[in-house]
Amino acid sequence: MYTAWIKAEYFLSALFFILSLVSLWAKKFLTKFLLKFFLRDEKLTKQEKLFINLSAWLSYFFSLLFFNLAVIQLPVPSRILTVINNIFFVLYVAILSFVVAKILDIALEKFSESVKRKVSPSESPLIDTYYSMVSKLAKIFVFVIASIAVLDRLGFNVTSLVTSLGVGSLAVGLAAKDTISNFISGVLLVTDRQFRIGDRVYIKDIGVEGYVYDIGLRTTRIITITGNNLITIPNSKLTEGIIENALYPDPRVKDFVEIGVAYDSDVKKVRELLLKAASEMEGILKDPPPSVFFTSFGDSALMFKLIYYVERKDLAYGIKSKLHERILELFRENGVEIPFPQNDVWFRNAVKVKVEK
Repeated sequence: MYTAWIKAEYFLSALFFILSLVSLWAKKFLTKFLLKFFLRDEKLTKQEKLFINLSAWLSYFFSLLFFNLAVIQLPVPSRILTVINNIFFVLYVAILSFVVAKILDIALEKFSESVKRKVSPSESPLIDTYYSMVSKLAKIFVFVIASIAVLDRLGFNVTSLVTSLGVGSLAVGLAAKDTISNFISGVLLVTDRQFRIGDRVYIKDIGVEGYVYDIGLRTTRIITITGNNLITIPNSKLTEGIIENALYPDPRVKDFVEIGVAYDSDVKKVRELLLKAASEMEGILKDPPPSVFFTSFGDSALMFKLIYYVERKDLAYGIKSKLHERILELFRENGVEIPFPQNDVWFRNAVKVKVEK
């Protein structure tokens, strides 16, 4: 009878171990199935990616559960079994923490998508910024609760530990004042709406221009315009510095072309040609319309300024280059001269030149 019971325990242990391996295999199967299901429109949304990650963590949980059941079927001493149960408890809490974090991400993402549909398109990046900050805070809360549960299971007195942390919070605060300052600055950046994820910003204090990639609890990451590099800046530097936002609240950019023409040029004709070049250029906004001003009498030319608006700053350089080419073509076709700098020397009294043989 006892031998049959031992055989049954080993059989159950082997069965649960096989189920554990099957759960790991099911992860790949579920991932392929969900990818095939979600890729009907040939593009994965953020929510669909989170759902696929959640399915993977659930597979890990069930695999660990079956492996745990396989281990406890084995005849092991009670001391060793206690240690094993504590190890599995820590693993359970870790995996469940990631599962809860993914569920919160899915819920917050769904909520943010519903909010985006109710606001204007220009405010959508602001919703993404709020979602990013709230998601990070929620994950920190989940992992703090998980850490407290693990410490309590391992025999630590959580109440006295929290009291000790309260006594030593002043020392910790002084030691981590930069981190705390950056954390508070990150919250202020989001609430003050200085910039949003995706905005093009120029940080004057450090001479960096680029697109905001992510606003973290401690740092902000920016992809630079010049080298397409990802740089990390402490949040406190951004709250203390001067930041120029090119896309918020109005993404339109005012630009201009300044050009000089010869003194004998027809001013009205020059004005018409400049406006014609701007009206033919794709990317230049019709409202407000382009305008031309006769700005000054230069040393060698009559100076004109063509002012116009483009949709976004990242389009301005390309549009200005094409506009220069078109202006040059129209001026050449209509005989308008763009003079080079020259000086006329005039003497008040006649100059006498004596030539000796």
